Amino acid sequence: MKNTLRLALATAGFVCTLSAQAAPQFFNGHYYDYINNTSGGFTQDEALADAAGRSHLGMTGYVATVTSLGEQNFIFSSVSNLTAWLGGNDRATEGSFTWVNGPESGNAFGFTFWTGGEPNDCCSGEDDVVINWGGDGSWNDIGLPTFPDYRLGYIIEYSGARVSVPEPGALALAGLALAGLGATRRRRKS
Repeated sequence: MKNTLRLALATAGFVCTLSAQAAPQFFNGHYYDYINNTSGGFTQDEALADAAGRSHLGMTGYVATVTSLGEQNFIFSSVSNLTAWLGGNDRATEGSFTWVNGPESGNAFGFTFWTGGEPNDCCSGEDDVVINWGGDGSWNDIGLPTFPDYRLGYIIEYSGARVSVPEPGALALAGLALAGLGATRRRRKS
């Protein structure tokens, strides 16, 4: 019995550790998180591909599309104040910024939060959009074509119909509880 209890406690500790990771933050029907990798970040194209391969509660991710001041302020204050990619650029037509992924894909920016003097298409061309450029949440154009290897984390956004998906930790704890209940009943019968 002592071995069963030790195993149960060790399993519970492991499961609790797994579910202690930061979860995406909820705002206005959407979830947001800051994503980075151990190799120094992503180009915007890599961020777009990486986000499309992620999901949360059954919703596919995309690089964030910021469409209001409320959303902008939430991301800056609650998700990340690090410089990060957003899901927009002006690669198709210089000076005409559009969202390139997510539900707003193909739509021109209806809301912007540019740093003073931006977008400026500096140095023979900057097409991709970043947030928190000056540490104040404002946006800048950078990246392609002048800086093709510019690497950052990105803000991921999840939206759409939520699908109820139990956390792996919740299933493990439920199994652990049932095992404990079974052990208790066997012990009472003895």
